[in-house]
Amino acid sequence: MELLVAMAAGLTVSMAAFLLSKNATRFFQNEARASASHLAATLGLNRIVADLQRAAHQSSPNVQRDPFLCGDIDTWPEGLKRLAGVTIVQDGSMDGSGVDQLTANGLSPDALIIGGSFNTTEQFYFNSINCTAGGCVVNIDPFSGAVQRTLARANGGGASLNDIFRPNRFLRLKILGQSKYMYGVIQGTTVAGDPIHTIQVTLMATYGLPQLQTFGDCGVTTGFNGTGGFANPVSRVRYDIRSLAGHPTYGALVGPAYPGDPAAAADVERMTGDSGRTELVRVELDENGGEIPATLELVAEYAVDLKFGIVTAEESGLPGVTNPQLTRYPITATNNAAVYDRAGDNTTAGAVPERIRAVQVRLSTRTRAPDRDVNLPFDADDPAGPVTGPDGRRYRFLIPGVVDGVSTLDNTPPAGSPPVYARMRTLYADVALPNQAYVPW
Repeated sequence: MELLVAMAAGLTVSMAAFLLSKNATRFFQNEARASASHLAATLGLNRIVADLQRAAHQSSPNVQRDPFLCGDIDTWPEGLKRLAGVTIVQDGSMDGSGVDQLTANGLSPDALIIGGSFNTTEQFYFNSINCTAGGCVVNIDPFSGAVQRTLARANGGGASLNDIFRPNRFLRLKILGQSKYMYGVIQGTTVAGDPIHTIQVTLMATYGLPQLQTFGDCGVTTGFNGTGGFANPVSRVRYDIRSLAGHPTYGALVGPAYPGDPAAAADVERMTGDSGRTELVRVELDENGGEIPATLELVAEYAVDLKFGIVTAEESGLPGVTNPQLTRYPITATNNAAVYDRAGDNTTAGAVPERIRAVQVRLSTRTRAPDRDVNLPFDADDPAGPVTGPDGRRYRFLIPGVVDGVSTLDNTPPAGSPPVYARMRTLYADVALPNQAYVPW
Protein backbone atom coordinates (compact mmCIF):
# COMPACT_ATOMS: atom_id res chain seq x y z
CA MET A 1 0.00 0.00 0.00
CA GLU A 2 2.80 2.43 0.89
CA LEU A 3 4.55 1.61 -2.39
CA LEU A 4 1.37 2.31 -4.40
CA VAL A 5 0.85 5.62 -2.62
CA ALA A 6 4.48 6.61 -3.18
CA MET A 7 4.28 5.71 -6.87
CA ALA A 8 1.06 7.69 -7.31
CA ALA A 9 2.53 10.70 -5.53
CA GLY A 10 5.73 10.45 -7.58
CA LEU A 11 3.71 10.24 -10.80
CA THR A 12 1.70 13.30 -9.83
CA VAL A 13 4.86 15.28 -9.08
CA SER A 14 6.44 14.14 -12.36
CA MET A 15 3.38 15.19 -14.35
CA ALA A 16 3.36 18.59 -12.68
CA ALA A 17 7.06 19.04 -13.38
CA PHE A 18 6.52 18.00 -17.00
CA LEU A 19 3.70 20.51 -17.45
CA LEU A 20 5.75 23.28 -15.89
CA SER A 21 8.70 22.39 -18.08
CA LYS A 22 6.52 22.22 -21.20
CA ASN A 23 5.02 25.64 -20.51
CA ALA A 24 8.43 27.12 -19.77
CA THR A 25 9.85 25.66 -22.97
CA ARG A 26 6.92 27.00 -25.02
CA PHE A 27 7.29 30.43 -23.42
CA PHE A 28 11.02 30.44 -24.14
CA GLN A 29 10.46 29.49 -27.79
CA ASN A 30 7.79 32.16 -28.24
CA GLU A 31 9.98 34.87 -26.74
CA ALA A 32 12.96 33.71 -28.77
CA ARG A 33 10.89 34.13 -31.94
CA ALA A 34 9.79 37.59 -30.80
CA SER A 35 13.41 38.56 -30.13
CA ALA A 36 14.44 37.30 -33.58
CA SER A 37 11.63 39.32 -35.12
CA HIS A 38 12.77 42.46 -33.32
CA LEU A 39 16.36 41.87 -34.41
CA ALA A 40 15.28 41.42 -38.03
CA ALA A 41 13.35 44.70 -37.92
CA THR A 42 16.36 46.46 -36.40
CA LEU A 43 18.77 45.15 -39.04
CA GLY A 44 16.38 45.98 -41.87
CA LEU A 45 15.69 49.50 -40.65
CA ASN A 46 19.39 50.21 -40.09
CA ARG A 47 20.16 49.18 -43.67
CA ILE A 48 17.45 51.41 -45.11
CA VAL A 49 18.59 54.33 -42.96
CA ALA A 50 22.22 53.93 -44.05
CA ASP A 51 21.25 54.05 -47.73
CA LEU A 52 18.82 56.95 -47.25
CA GLN A 53 21.56 59.01 -45.66
CA ARG A 54 23.52 58.62 -48.91
CA ALA A 55 20.61 59.45 -51.20
CA ALA A 56 21.83 61.81 -53.96
CA HIS A 57 25.41 61.43 -52.68
CA GLN A 58 27.68 62.40 -55.60
CA SER A 59 24.58 62.13 -57.75
CA SER A 60 21.50 64.18 -58.64
CA PRO A 61 18.42 64.71 -56.46
CA ASN A 62 16.41 64.76 -59.70
CA VAL A 63 18.00 64.57 -63.16
CA GLN A 64 14.78 65.81 -64.74
CA ARG A 65 15.28 69.28 -63.23
CA ASP A 66 19.00 69.39 -62.56
CA PRO A 67 20.43 72.72 -63.82
CA PHE A 68 23.95 71.27 -63.63
CA LEU A 69 23.15 68.45 -66.04
CA CYS A 70 24.82 68.08 -69.44
CA GLY A 71 23.17 66.00 -72.15
CA ASP A 72 19.86 65.21 -73.81
CA ILE A 73 17.73 63.26 -71.33
CA ASP A 74 15.47 62.02 -74.12
CA THR A 75 18.33 59.83 -75.43
CA TRP A 76 18.97 58.24 -72.03
CA PRO A 77 17.84 54.77 -70.93
CA GLU A 78 14.72 54.62 -68.76
CA GLY A 79 16.61 53.89 -65.55
CA LEU A 80 18.88 56.91 -65.93
CA LYS A 81 15.93 59.17 -66.79
CA ARG A 82 14.44 58.24 -63.41
CA LEU A 83 17.56 58.90 -61.37
CA ALA A 84 16.56 60.74 -58.19
CA GLY A 85 17.62 60.77 -54.57
CA VAL A 86 14.38 59.17 -53.34
CA THR A 87 11.43 57.58 -55.14
CA ILE A 88 8.55 56.00 -53.20
CA VAL A 89 6.33 53.54 -55.06
CA GLN A 90 2.83 53.29 -53.59
CA ASP A 91 2.03 49.64 -52.74
CA GLY A 92 5.15 48.73 -54.76
CA SER A 93 5.73 45.50 -52.86
CA MET A 94 2.44 44.13 -54.13
CA ASP A 95 3.61 44.04 -57.76
CA GLY A 96 5.02 40.51 -57.50
CA SER A 97 3.63 37.11 -56.59
CA GLY A 98 3.67 35.28 -53.25
CA VAL A 99 2.08 38.08 -51.21
CA ASP A 100 -1.19 36.31 -50.33
CA GLN A 101 -0.53 36.54 -46.59
CA LEU A 102 -0.11 40.31 -46.89
CA THR A 103 -3.40 40.57 -48.77
CA ALA A 104 -5.14 38.43 -46.15
CA ASN A 105 -3.99 40.91 -43.51
CA GLY A 106 -4.99 43.97 -45.50
CA LEU A 107 -1.36 45.10 -45.84
CA SER A 108 0.09 46.72 -48.96
CA PRO A 109 3.75 47.61 -48.37
CA ASP A 110 5.43 50.31 -50.44
CA ALA A 111 8.71 50.09 -52.34
CA LEU A 112 11.60 52.53 -52.05
CA ILE A 113 14.16 53.41 -54.74
CA ILE A 114 17.26 55.36 -53.71
CA GLY A 115 19.80 56.87 -56.09
CA GLY A 116 23.37 57.77 -55.15
CA SER A 117 26.92 56.54 -54.76
CA PHE A 118 26.70 53.65 -52.27
CA ASN A 119 29.85 51.67 -53.01
CA THR A 120 32.48 54.34 -52.48
CA THR A 121 32.85 57.85 -51.09
CA GLU A 122 35.68 58.63 -53.51
CA GLN A 123 35.76 60.79 -56.61
CA PHE A 124 38.29 59.32 -59.03
CA TYR A 125 40.53 61.57 -61.09
CA PHE A 126 40.76 60.61 -64.76
CA ASN A 127 43.53 61.68 -67.12
CA SER A 128 41.62 61.48 -70.40
CA ILE A 129 38.57 60.24 -72.28
CA ASN A 130 38.94 58.51 -75.65
CA CYS A 131 35.70 58.42 -77.68
CA THR A 132 35.13 56.38 -80.86
CA ALA A 133 32.13 54.88 -82.62
CA GLY A 134 32.43 51.96 -80.20
CA GLY A 135 31.93 54.18 -77.17
CA CYS A 136 34.04 56.21 -74.78
CA VAL A 137 36.83 54.92 -72.56
CA VAL A 138 37.62 56.82 -69.36
CA ASN A 139 41.25 56.45 -68.26
CA ILE A 140 41.38 56.62 -64.46
CA ASP A 141 44.68 57.82 -62.98
CA PRO A 142 46.07 54.70 -61.23
CA PHE A 143 48.36 56.78 -59.01
CA SER A 144 45.70 59.13 -57.64
CA GLY A 145 44.90 59.19 -53.96
CA ALA A 146 41.38 57.85 -54.51
CA VAL A 147 42.70 54.77 -56.34
CA GLN A 148 45.42 54.08 -53.79
CA ARG A 149 42.97 54.36 -50.91
CA THR A 150 40.55 52.03 -52.69
CA LEU A 151 43.29 49.46 -53.31
CA ALA A 152 44.30 49.59 -49.64
CA ARG A 153 40.69 49.04 -48.53
CA ALA A 154 40.28 46.20 -51.03
CA ASN A 155 43.27 44.44 -49.46
CA GLY A 156 41.40 44.59 -46.17
CA GLY A 157 38.19 43.15 -47.57
CA GLY A 158 36.66 46.31 -49.04
CA ALA A 159 35.21 46.75 -52.53
CA SER A 160 37.66 46.42 -55.41
CA LEU A 161 37.80 48.71 -58.43
CA ASN A 162 35.88 46.10 -60.47
CA ASP A 163 33.23 45.96 -57.76
CA ILE A 164 32.91 49.75 -57.72
CA PHE A 165 32.81 50.27 -61.49
CA ARG A 166 30.38 47.40 -62.07
CA PRO A 167 28.60 47.05 -65.44
CA ASN A 168 25.11 48.61 -65.73
CA ARG A 169 25.88 51.27 -63.16
CA PHE A 170 26.07 54.92 -64.14
CA LEU A 171 29.25 56.97 -64.28
CA ARG A 172 29.05 60.66 -63.43
CA LEU A 173 31.77 62.73 -65.09
CA LYS A 174 32.93 66.33 -64.73
CA ILE A 175 35.72 67.57 -66.96
CA LEU A 176 38.01 70.21 -65.48
CA GLY A 177 37.05 73.67 -66.68
CA GLN A 178 33.45 72.65 -67.43
CA SER A 179 30.59 73.58 -65.12
CA LYS A 180 28.18 70.69 -65.70
CA TYR A 181 28.08 66.95 -65.12
CA MET A 182 27.69 64.20 -67.72
CA TYR A 183 26.36 60.68 -67.22
CA GLY A 184 27.23 57.46 -69.01
CA VAL A 185 26.43 53.78 -68.50
CA ILE A 186 29.29 51.48 -67.53
CA GLN A 187 29.85 48.58 -69.92
CA GLY A 188 32.98 47.13 -68.33
CA THR A 189 36.21 47.90 -66.52
CA THR A 190 39.79 46.88 -67.27
CA VAL A 191 42.31 46.85 -64.42
CA ALA A 192 45.79 45.71 -65.50
CA GLY A 193 49.31 45.50 -64.12
CA ASP A 194 51.02 44.51 -60.89
CA PRO A 195 51.35 47.09 -59.54
CA ILE A 196 48.30 48.46 -61.36
CA HIS A 197 49.17 50.85 -64.18
CA THR A 198 45.95 50.81 -66.27
CA ILE A 199 42.37 51.47 -65.18
CA GLN A 200 39.93 51.91 -68.04
CA VAL A 201 36.17 52.28 -67.64
CA THR A 202 34.32 51.62 -70.92
CA LEU A 203 30.92 53.26 -71.42
CA MET A 204 28.08 51.86 -73.50
CA ALA A 205 28.08 53.37 -77.00
CA THR A 206 24.28 53.22 -77.12
CA TYR A 207 24.10 56.05 -74.62
CA GLY A 208 27.06 58.18 -75.67
CA LEU A 209 28.38 61.21 -73.85
CA PRO A 210 27.18 64.61 -75.11
CA GLN A 211 29.33 66.30 -77.75
CA LEU A 212 31.11 69.51 -76.86
CA GLN A 213 29.51 72.46 -78.60
CA THR A 214 31.15 75.73 -79.60
CA PHE A 215 31.33 77.94 -76.51
CA GLY A 216 29.76 75.07 -74.59
CA ASP A 217 30.49 74.34 -70.94
CA CYS A 218 30.26 70.56 -71.11
CA GLY A 219 30.74 67.61 -73.45
CA VAL A 220 33.46 65.60 -75.21
CA THR A 221 34.87 65.53 -78.72
CA THR A 222 35.43 62.54 -80.99
CA GLY A 223 38.84 61.05 -80.37
CA PHE A 224 41.20 61.88 -77.54
CA ASN A 225 40.08 64.31 -74.83
CA GLY A 226 43.18 65.03 -72.83
CA THR A 227 41.66 67.32 -70.25
CA GLY A 228 41.24 65.46 -67.00
CA GLY A 229 38.41 65.54 -64.50
CA PHE A 230 36.61 63.55 -61.85
CA ALA A 231 34.34 60.51 -62.09
CA ASN A 232 32.32 58.42 -59.65
CA PRO A 233 29.82 55.53 -59.97
CA VAL A 234 26.13 56.05 -59.29
CA SER A 235 23.58 53.32 -58.50
CA ARG A 236 19.84 52.94 -58.03
CA VAL A 237 18.75 50.43 -55.37
CA ARG A 238 15.27 49.20 -54.59
CA TYR A 239 13.83 48.04 -51.27
CA ASP A 240 10.59 46.08 -51.15
CA ILE A 241 8.90 43.13 -49.43
CA ARG A 242 8.47 39.93 -51.43
CA SER A 243 8.45 36.16 -51.34
CA LEU A 244 11.77 34.47 -52.09
CA ALA A 245 10.29 31.00 -52.54
CA GLY A 246 12.15 29.27 -55.37
CA HIS A 247 14.92 31.88 -55.48
CA PRO A 248 18.20 30.29 -56.64
CA THR A 249 20.16 31.70 -53.70
CA TYR A 250 17.65 32.15 -50.89
CA GLY A 251 15.05 29.54 -51.84
CA ALA A 252 16.58 26.89 -49.57
CA LEU A 253 16.68 29.31 -46.64
CA VAL A 254 13.00 30.24 -46.86
CA GLY A 255 11.81 26.80 -48.03
CA PRO A 256 10.20 23.95 -46.03
CA ALA A 257 11.81 23.04 -42.71
CA TYR A 258 11.86 19.32 -43.64
CA PRO A 259 12.34 19.16 -47.42
CA GLY A 260 13.04 15.40 -47.28
CA ASP A 261 9.90 14.59 -45.30
CA PRO A 262 6.78 15.94 -47.03
CA ALA A 263 4.46 14.98 -44.18
CA ALA A 264 6.58 16.73 -41.55
CA ALA A 265 7.05 19.74 -43.84
CA ALA A 266 3.27 19.99 -44.31
CA ASP A 267 2.71 19.92 -40.55
CA VAL A 268 5.24 22.69 -39.95
CA GLU A 269 3.85 24.73 -42.83
CA ARG A 270 0.32 24.46 -41.46
CA MET A 271 1.46 25.81 -38.09
CA THR A 272 3.79 28.56 -39.33
CA GLY A 273 2.67 29.60 -42.80
CA ASP A 274 6.26 29.40 -44.02
CA SER A 275 5.27 28.89 -47.64
CA GLY A 276 3.69 32.35 -47.65
CA ARG A 277 6.43 34.15 -45.75
CA THR A 278 7.84 37.41 -47.10
CA GLU A 279 11.17 39.18 -46.62
CA LEU A 280 12.64 42.66 -46.98
CA VAL A 281 15.06 42.67 -49.91
CA ARG A 282 17.49 45.12 -51.48
CA VAL A 283 18.36 44.87 -55.17
CA GLU A 284 20.27 47.08 -57.58
CA LEU A 285 18.61 48.32 -60.77
CA ASP A 286 20.23 48.47 -64.20
CA GLU A 287 20.15 51.26 -66.79
CA ASN A 288 16.70 50.20 -67.97
CA GLY A 289 15.21 50.01 -64.49
CA GLY A 290 15.32 46.19 -64.41
CA GLU A 291 16.74 44.26 -61.48
CA ILE A 292 20.29 42.89 -61.54
CA PRO A 293 19.68 39.38 -60.09
CA ALA A 294 23.19 38.90 -58.68
CA THR A 295 22.79 41.98 -56.46
CA LEU A 296 19.65 40.86 -54.60
CA GLU A 297 20.12 40.67 -50.82
CA LEU A 298 17.81 39.37 -48.11
CA VAL A 299 17.88 42.20 -45.57
CA ALA A 300 15.22 41.18 -43.00
CA GLU A 301 13.35 37.89 -42.64
CA TYR A 302 9.58 37.72 -42.09
CA ALA A 303 9.07 41.38 -43.04
CA VAL A 304 5.39 42.16 -43.61
CA ASP A 305 4.96 45.93 -43.91
CA LEU A 306 6.91 48.93 -45.21
CA LYS A 307 5.50 52.46 -45.34
CA PHE A 308 6.94 55.95 -45.76
CA GLY A 309 6.27 59.58 -45.00
CA ILE A 310 8.29 62.61 -46.10
CA VAL A 311 9.26 66.15 -45.16
CA THR A 312 9.56 68.58 -48.08
CA ALA A 313 10.69 72.16 -48.57
CA GLU A 314 7.67 74.03 -49.91
CA GLU A 315 7.57 77.56 -51.27
CA SER A 316 6.11 79.89 -48.69
CA GLY A 317 2.75 81.46 -49.42
CA LEU A 318 3.27 84.21 -46.86
CA PRO A 319 3.87 87.77 -48.11
CA GLY A 320 7.51 88.80 -47.87
CA VAL A 321 8.72 85.31 -46.92
CA THR A 322 11.18 83.90 -49.43
CA ASN A 323 12.68 81.01 -47.46
CA PRO A 324 11.01 77.64 -48.10
CA GLN A 325 8.87 76.17 -45.35
CA LEU A 326 9.24 72.57 -44.22
CA THR A 327 6.03 70.59 -44.58
CA ARG A 328 5.55 67.14 -43.10
CA TYR A 329 3.50 64.47 -44.86
CA PRO A 330 3.35 61.62 -42.33
CA ILE A 331 2.39 57.97 -42.66
CA THR A 332 -1.38 57.64 -42.29
CA ALA A 333 -3.79 54.74 -41.87
CA THR A 334 -4.84 55.09 -45.51
CA ASN A 335 -2.27 55.95 -48.14
CA ASN A 336 -1.23 59.61 -47.93
CA ALA A 337 -1.56 60.75 -51.55
CA ALA A 338 0.76 63.72 -51.01
CA VAL A 339 3.66 61.38 -50.20
CA TYR A 340 3.37 59.49 -53.46
CA ASP A 341 2.75 62.62 -55.53
CA ARG A 342 5.84 64.44 -54.32
CA ALA A 343 8.14 61.43 -53.95
CA GLY A 344 6.85 59.56 -56.98
CA ASP A 345 8.43 58.81 -60.35
CA ASN A 346 10.30 61.97 -61.36
CA THR A 347 8.96 61.75 -64.92
CA THR A 348 5.39 62.34 -63.68
CA ALA A 349 3.72 65.67 -63.02
CA GLY A 350 3.83 66.82 -59.42
CA ALA A 351 6.90 64.80 -58.44
CA VAL A 352 9.52 66.94 -56.68
CA PRO A 353 12.03 64.46 -55.19
CA GLU A 354 14.67 67.21 -55.05
CA ARG A 355 12.58 69.02 -52.41
CA ILE A 356 12.53 66.07 -49.99
CA ARG A 357 14.50 66.87 -46.85
CA ALA A 358 13.66 63.85 -44.68
CA VAL A 359 11.98 60.45 -44.96
CA GLN A 360 9.92 58.71 -42.28
CA VAL A 361 10.22 54.91 -42.39
CA ARG A 362 8.00 52.29 -40.77
CA LEU A 363 9.09 48.66 -41.01
CA SER A 364 7.22 45.69 -39.53
CA THR A 365 8.24 42.06 -39.12
CA ARG A 366 6.37 39.08 -37.64
CA THR A 367 7.32 36.11 -35.53
CA ARG A 368 7.75 32.87 -37.41
CA ALA A 369 4.92 31.00 -35.69
CA PRO A 370 1.60 32.23 -34.27
CA ASP A 371 1.45 32.35 -30.49
CA ARG A 372 -1.68 34.41 -29.77
CA ASP A 373 -5.34 33.32 -29.87
CA VAL A 374 -6.98 36.69 -30.51
CA ASN A 375 -6.19 39.86 -32.40
CA LEU A 376 -5.13 42.81 -30.29
CA PRO A 377 -6.98 46.14 -30.53
CA PHE A 378 -4.82 49.22 -30.83
CA ASP A 379 -6.47 50.74 -27.76
CA ALA A 380 -6.30 48.32 -24.82
CA ASP A 381 -9.13 50.24 -23.12
CA ASP A 382 -11.44 49.55 -26.06
CA PRO A 383 -11.37 45.80 -26.84
CA ALA A 384 -14.02 46.21 -29.52
CA GLY A 385 -12.18 49.09 -31.18
CA PRO A 386 -10.01 49.10 -34.31
CA VAL A 387 -6.95 46.87 -34.51
CA THR A 388 -4.85 49.54 -36.22
CA GLY A 389 -3.45 52.79 -34.95
CA PRO A 390 -3.81 56.26 -36.52
CA ASP A 391 -0.98 55.46 -38.95
CA GLY A 392 -2.14 51.91 -39.73
CA ARG A 393 0.24 50.18 -37.34
CA ARG A 394 -0.77 46.71 -36.09
CA TYR A 395 0.27 44.39 -33.29
CA ARG A 396 -0.79 41.01 -34.66
CA PHE A 397 -0.47 39.21 -38.01
CA LEU A 398 -2.92 36.45 -39.02
CA ILE A 399 -1.37 33.26 -40.39
CA PRO A 400 -3.94 31.90 -42.88
CA GLY A 401 -4.57 28.17 -42.94
CA VAL A 402 -3.68 27.28 -39.37
CA VAL A 403 -7.39 26.79 -38.71
CA ASP A 404 -9.80 25.83 -41.49
CA GLY A 405 -11.98 28.74 -42.51
CA VAL A 406 -9.76 31.36 -40.89
CA SER A 407 -7.98 32.92 -43.84
CA THR A 408 -8.47 36.68 -43.43
CA LEU A 409 -8.77 39.17 -40.59
CA ASP A 410 -12.55 39.12 -41.01
CA ASN A 411 -12.75 35.48 -39.90
CA THR A 412 -13.08 34.73 -36.19
CA PRO A 413 -11.14 31.70 -34.89
CA PRO A 414 -13.43 29.13 -33.25
CA ALA A 415 -13.19 28.58 -29.51
CA GLY A 416 -10.46 26.16 -28.49
CA SER A 417 -8.55 26.47 -31.78
CA PRO A 418 -4.74 26.75 -31.77
CA PRO A 419 -3.16 30.22 -31.98
CA VAL A 420 -3.48 31.86 -35.40
CA TYR A 421 -1.94 35.30 -34.73
CA ALA A 422 1.77 36.02 -34.82
CA ARG A 423 3.16 39.01 -32.98
CA MET A 424 4.51 41.92 -35.01
CA ARG A 425 7.46 44.17 -34.28
CA THR A 426 7.30 47.67 -35.77
CA LEU A 427 10.14 50.18 -35.79
CA TYR A 428 10.21 53.79 -36.97
CA ALA A 429 12.95 56.13 -38.13
CA ASP A 430 13.03 59.73 -39.31
CA VAL A 431 15.99 60.11 -41.64
CA ALA A 432 17.37 63.48 -42.73
CA LEU A 433 18.80 63.62 -46.26
CA PRO A 434 22.02 65.63 -45.87
CA ASN A 435 22.83 65.60 -49.59
CA GLN A 436 19.52 67.32 -50.37
CA ALA A 437 19.48 69.73 -47.47
CA TYR A 438 20.40 72.82 -49.49
CA VAL A 439 19.12 72.02 -53.00
CA PRO A 440 17.90 75.45 -54.20
CA TRP A 441 15.97 74.36 -57.30
